[in-house]
Order: sequence, then C-alpha cells, then structure tokens
Amino acid sequence: MIAQAELYTALAEALAEPPAWLAGPGPSWPLFTAAVRVAHQTGSQAARRAVVALADLPPEPLSLRRQRYRQLFTGPGRPRLALYESLYRHGRLLGPVTFTLQALYRAAGLEVVGAELPDHASVELAFLACLAEREASEPDQAAAWRQTARQFLRRHAGRWLPDLGRAIAASGDAVYTPIGQLLADLLMEAMEPSSPARSDDLSRLPTVVPVEACTLCGFCVQVCPTQALAIQETEAETRLVLRPAACTGCGRCEGTCSFDALHLQGEGQATERATVVLRRSPRALCPLCGRPTVSQAEMAVVGERLDWPVWLPYCLECRADLGAVSGLRRRVRTGATPTAVEEVR
Repeated sequence: MIAQAELYTALAEALAEPPAWLAGPGPSWPLFTAAVRVAHQTGSQAARRAVVALADLPPEPLSLRRQRYRQLFTGPGRPRLALYESLYRHGRLLGPVTFTLQALYRAAGLEVVGAELPDHASVELAFLACLAEREASEPDQAAAWRQTARQFLRRHAGRWLPDLGRAIAASGDAVYTPIGQLLADLLMEAMEPSSPARSDDLSRLPTVVPVEACTLCGFCVQVCPTQALAIQETEAETRLVLRPAACTGCGRCEGTCSFDALHLQGEGQATERATVVLRRSPRALCPLCGRPTVSQAEMAVVGERLDWPVWLPYCLECRADLGAVSGLRRRVRTGATPTAVEEVR
C-alpha cells in the first residue's frame, strides 16, 4: 500500500498548481515512478496503461505546463473543468460537502495546510494517500483505515473524481490527458471489489522463446517505457537483459518483436533477481582489423535478408578503407561464412 500512497500523492501534486517536476519528461515524474511500482506490485491495469502513456511525454518549460493547467482548471474566464467536489457536483463553491470534508479530515487528525478548500481534488487524493499509508504502517488498525477509505470513496472521491478524470482525458491536452485517464482508471479500480492478485499475473515477464529467434536487434529495448530491458555489450558478447523489478508487464516489447521471439510468460522466482539475461551472442570480429562489430545473431539475420553483402563482416572504418581501393571488388562465396571472402579483379 505504500506504493499506492505514493501514486495518490503524485496525482494530488499533478492536480494542484503544477510542481517543478511536471516540466520534465514523463519518465522522470514521481507519478511515473509510482505507477511503475504499483503496476509491478499489484498488477494494476490502470497503472500499466499510465506507464505506457507517460513514457513518451517530452519535457516542456514549466511556464507552458502552468499555462495548460490554467486553460483547463483556473481561467481567466470560466475554467473548462472544476477541481472542487462541491462545484463539480453541485455547481457552487463552499457547499455542504466542503464543511463535511473538513470535519472528516479533523476526525482523522488532519488539517488542510494553506488556502486550498477541503474538497479540492488534490486534497481528496492526499487524504486517500494518507489512508493508504496508515493502512500499511499500522497493521493493528489496517482494517479500520481500509474501511475509512472505502467509505470515503463511496461518499466522496468515487462519486466525482472518475468523472473528472474522464473529462480531463477527453480534453485533448497532451500532458493532462494521461493524468486524467489514470485518475479515472485508478479510482474505478479502488471502488471495485478487490480480489487477491494472482501470482502468475504479477510474474508475467518478457521471455525469449526460442532463444535462437532473438536477433538482438534492440527494438524491444527502444519501446520499453520503464527501461526494464537493455542491450549490454562487452568486447566478447552482446546480451539482452531484463530488470524484473522495473517491468510492468505492459506488453510493448512483445508487440514490437517482428521475429516473434519475445513473449510474456510466468517466470516463477525470476522477480527475486536483479537482472535476468534473456539472450546472449558472441560478437563478430572484423576480418581485417579484428575489432568486434555486431553480434553474430544480428549479423546472421542481416546477412540472410541481404544475401550476404560484401561489406557486412567489416567494421565501419575498414569498410571506408575498402571502398577507397580502386578496381577492387569483393564478394562472399556461396555457402561461405560471413568472414570468408575472396578478392575478385
């Protein structure tokens, strides 16, 4: 529940006056980090979708982020969306719900700090974060705090925040659309009867099957929103590695693998390891200078698709040198290995 509390807190900050971290790219946001943890620990589909949506958000000056915020929520003029429960549900500020919430917070030993009203979306999300944190840190009172959260969702947050989230998502704003969708999805998940997460769902991780099908092309690494996948190279070999703790099981890698080599499968105890090697291949050596080039796995598939082009075995520097030799052509003998070449005049 600590990760859940962090996610509620980050959502609260995102819906208050834009914090400094909102100016960075999506993957640098605390909201992104918290969504990764919740997705990995609970299998939350809301968090998984948010990770994918936030991964591609570029940075933007904070002044422009705040301009987006004003256009949606504060004006000048009539704001497009209301961030206060009383205004959103009843059409006016400082309604009965405002004072009901103030009393509710006080009963839990809390006070709203600053000039914000108790029924602002960010304050209600901060209260949910507090309840989740207390549930995790006070095991003797966990059931009571969990019941309080359910009642709060049923009577307040769950009655308007999912609608607000969907409205934000429908606004078309590139930054706030994924935030709104996460708000709607997360609150709907919290309101539905929870069932214990199945261990096989939580351990669905990328696996290379069969191993030989993976060419180490790296496209799966490029689309991974959490950088759970990585290509590592030494002088001797190239490896595709996975950090299970960073994987949310979003499936982007599986969808982009054109060789049908990478699949999400149950991995048992793999999540206890810091890294898992999914594929390894020795690196090919330039036949002229002996320096390592690409992996043999990648060279094999490129060679087959391009009918073993003459330049393939060589490093970039030797290719340039060979191209400068006047009147000399090279070809690969039929059936030869990529490094077995002959000169033809």
